[in-house]
Amino acid sequence: VFIWQQQIRGLQDAYSMAMDHGSYEYFDEIFTEDIQADYGVAGTGSGLESLKGICRDALEPLDSVQHMNGNHWARIGDGRAEAGCYFRVHMTREGTSGGDHYEMGGKYTDQLIHTDGGWRIAKRKIDIIWSSGNSDVRFPS
Repeated sequence: VFIWQQQIRGLQDAYSMAMDHGSYEYFDEIFTEDIQADYGVAGTGSGLESLKGICRDALEPLDSVQHMNGNHWARIGDGRAEAGCYFRVHMTREGTSGGDHYEMGGKYTDQLIHTDGGWRIAKRKIDIIWSSGNSDVRFPS
């Protein structure tokens, strides 16, 4: 079970790295093809290409973004798992009236399945718990 927990944590961290570098092609190794995503104000989607679009639309306008994850957890049984972690994300957009920095904290809650290629996230929900800074950086008026 410990090895599987580490593999799931690796997926969650790989997701954050892919997001920070705009390397959405890595999502193919993290999510199922029919991923169901609930990203709150950023949108909901069904399918891998929809998820990539949601993430591109949210992050490509920014000058920089950095995700940090912690407090990972996983409950594993019979080829399925429920897992999650807390996150904190820093975002900057140069020249934004009111300040160039915004950050949010929240949690990911994932449903995973074990496939021939290893664990994949089949469903992801994001809950924002707090934010600070200039929200116009991420959500321009």
